[in-house]
Amino acid sequence: MLRFHSFAYTGRQNKPMTLSFPDIFDLLLRFLAVGQLSLLCLYILSNSRQLKALLGSSLAVCLSAYLLLTAPVPDHHYGILRGILLFFTELTPYLLWYFAFSLLNKGLIGENLISEELLKERFHPKHWPLAVKALVAGAILWFLYFFGYLQGRGLFHDINHGLQLILLLHIIFIAVKDLRDDLVTARRNSRLVLTLASCVYFSLTLLLELGDASLRDATVFSITNASLVLLSTSVFGWYYFRGSFKDISPLPATADNQQEITDAAAPEIPVEYQAIYQQLCQRMADGFYMQSQLTITALASELTTPEHQLRKLINQHLGFRNFSDFLNSYRLVEACSQLEDIEHIRKPILTLALELGYGSVATFNRAFKAKTGKSPKEYRDHFQK
Repeated sequence: MLRFHSFAYTGRQNKPMTLSFPDIFDLLLRFLAVGQLSLLCLYILSNSRQLKALLGSSLAVCLSAYLLLTAPVPDHHYGILRGILLFFTELTPYLLWYFAFSLLNKGLIGENLISEELLKERFHPKHWPLAVKALVAGAILWFLYFFGYLQGRGLFHDINHGLQLILLLHIIFIAVKDLRDDLVTARRNSRLVLTLASCVYFSLTLLLELGDASLRDATVFSITNASLVLLSTSVFGWYYFRGSFKDISPLPATADNQQEITDAAAPEIPVEYQAIYQQLCQRMADGFYMQSQLTITALASELTTPEHQLRKLINQHLGFRNFSDFLNSYRLVEACSQLEDIEHIRKPILTLALELGYGSVATFNRAFKAKTGKSPKEYRDHFQK
């Protein structure tokens, strides 16, 4: 057993704090994880000042605060520092949600990189409406008062945890929703990490809030918690420095350049992908893209090729960032052709959408308007006045 003398911020000496070997080992694990997070934070900020980098660094700070706050040290030894650590800890789910939503959510926007970048730009605080800025500023001030000064004593503590659990469930939803459609490896990895992180945080929160107090305060639970965080930060850091979360996709292809893509001489396709590419072009020329609810798994099965190879071909060599974009590059060209043709003037928009493989006319309308700037009806009226 080791004995340490702790001094509060008032300058008066408190009772000695006794730490057992498991407690010291627990602290070692936490300090190692905090060191990794600090290094990762500095590296991210040294390479970028974009919103994604700032949010990622903020999450690292909040996770470090959580590790220090839940260390095997009695609360009274923290002094004023406890309120500061609690403030950052309680911000973690909100920052994680903001990070996930700005990174992954496509919303009702277009189907290309420009639209995604515009969406990310709109998520930047400097573009928020004044009312939203005021609301966020007020929430931060309230958090500072309630968690920093009152140290979480009050009814809002339970209300806050309820809100956090709702946000974590929403993170899991937006991360999983478009996972199979996403062709960008870096973004797919981000979806998986966010889903796993949210599930772990969700489980820990439920266990800490609803579990037995003796379990929460147990040394084994504390060491296990610290070990899992250290393992997670180590694995994440390993893959991050290997570039697993770096988007290496080329500029996206759109319906406007679909004719170039279908031309075998246009894209530079590596030799090992030439056979798959020729099969893909042939099946698309045969109208396979009109299959309803077509997935990349079904297309890979049709081409008798591994799904990961098809993903890499469509993303890194043809320039599409998700499978819906790839299908739209064929479907929307065919839609424009039929809407311009007087022979199809009486064909209902719903029928056209279903024939092209869309699950609903609303999905078709959004994709069509994002590409042409007009609804299908407006486009038809323009050409067939």
